[in-house]
Amino acid sequence: MKTKRTPLVLVLAVVLSFMLAACSNTSIGSSSTGGNTEPLASPPGTASGDVSTTLSDETESTAAGNSRILIAYFSYTGNTEEVAQKIAEYTGGDLAEIQRAEEYGNLQQEAESEILDGVHPDITVPVENLADYDTIFVGYPIWWDEAPAMIATFLAENDFSGKTIVPFCTSASDTITNSLHIFSELCPDAEIAEGLTADNLDDIEPWLQEIGVVE
Repeated sequence: MKTKRTPLVLVLAVVLSFMLAACSNTSIGSSSTGGNTEPLASPPGTASGDVSTTLSDETESTAAGNSRILIAYFSYTGNTEEVAQKIAEYTGGDLAEIQRAEEYGNLQQEAESEILDGVHPDITVPVENLADYDTIFVGYPIWWDEAPAMIATFLAENDFSGKTIVPFCTSASDTITNSLHIFSELCPDAEIAEGLTADNLDDIEPWLQEIGVVE
């Protein structure tokens, strides 16, 4: 009898071993990344698919609405340019440097005469179509308590009807107040926002928030 039972025990052992091996292989396959067709679980506290949205929100401009913004500026020493670049960083706006077509021979004499006489010197501005923009920042240094004549040229030669103009300036002693008259005189159909004398770069973001350009 013992010799007859031995083959049956061996057969059962072999069958059992095959069954265990099959179960083991199925378990490994279902847990591996290669065989898993379900999306990977999100990190704790993050909904599936929200990661890219969060990163996008952090890198997007905080400019309010969908209006296009231009930062046009004249800078003689580089101070106004630095402010313009900061505004561009906060708003995502396009930069455009206003330049006098011809360099000054005698800056003190020629620049003051232009302002006093209301001269509009020729300028160059790398803007293809101002109509594409809804909000235009206009920056300049204060010269003799006024905006340089190139700013008057820029305002006079373009149509700002229905647009928002946002003046800003840099100055060692004067504020922007006395220079603002040219905006209402030359752009009567534009909305003129509150200007800023940007002598401190830390004042830029709070000012942009106050006038509603950024959130």
